Amino acid sequence: MAMNLELKKFNINEIKDDKVVVLIGKRDTGKSFLCRDILYHHQNIPVGQVISGTEGANQFYQKIVPKLFIHDEFKPDIVSNMLARQKMMIEKMNGGGSDASIDPRAFLILDDCLYDNTWSKDKNMRSVFMNGRHYKLLFLLTMQYALGIPPNLRTNIDYVFILRENYVSNRKRLYEHYAGMFPNFEMFCQVMDQCTENYECLVINNNAKSNKLEDQVFWYKAEPRPDFKIGAPSFWKFSQENFTNEKRDENTFTQKPKNPLKVNKLY
Repeated sequence: MAMNLELKKFNINEIKDDKVVVLIGKRDTGKSFLCRDILYHHQNIPVGQVISGTEGANQFYQKIVPKLFIHDEFKPDIVSNMLARQKMMIEKMNGGGSDASIDPRAFLILDDCLYDNTWSKDKNMRSVFMNGRHYKLLFLLTMQYALGIPPNLRTNIDYVFILRENYVSNRKRLYEHYAGMFPNFEMFCQVMDQCTENYECLVINNNAKSNKLEDQVFWYKAEPRPDFKIGAPSFWKFSQENFTNEKRDENTFTQKPKNPLKVNKLY
């Protein structure tokens, strides 16, 4: 007899402006579309930085982020300068007077930069993971594989979005490193099967105040959003004036589960 698991749809508005969010999924699973959906809900953040190894090929981010903020490879100076800026803005805001109304928020996006693992050893990147909330920084990290983040940084992730994955070896890594709240691997795989079809994804909330599975795990599907721009108008103006446009694998998971599980998705 199949048991029922009722999973609620994730409320994307729960992601506040100072969280660490990781999106895991191989190519063509909808990571960029999901990232855009998240940014849509934070489009009033005035400044940020995007580091994307594929931007030169697809120009995805320049439609929504000023070119001034976009880089095609990771360089330590990008993050160190950003954190220095954040410290300065927060000090000004806390100093009172006319600076008290300053908006100190910023965003940082690392999109599929794991081909270069130097970022994971960078002291400022460690600070982003561990102290991002103090810097008023929203950090989005997208990657294709579960092993891209060192264990000491993994514990500082607030939300994990897991997209479709059909290889058992990769599923096991996801389960072991991000989804340990599931009682067993078989149950995790059944939930993945039913919650990552049609560009849906599984969402892990590491900030849950409850040990119940239903309070820690959700499903979500990114929605098409109208055109928008993130970043203050002055940066868009500067960018426009100064930047020109230039046979089946044996690892595939097909095993029939011993204990069937049906997931009821609640809206």
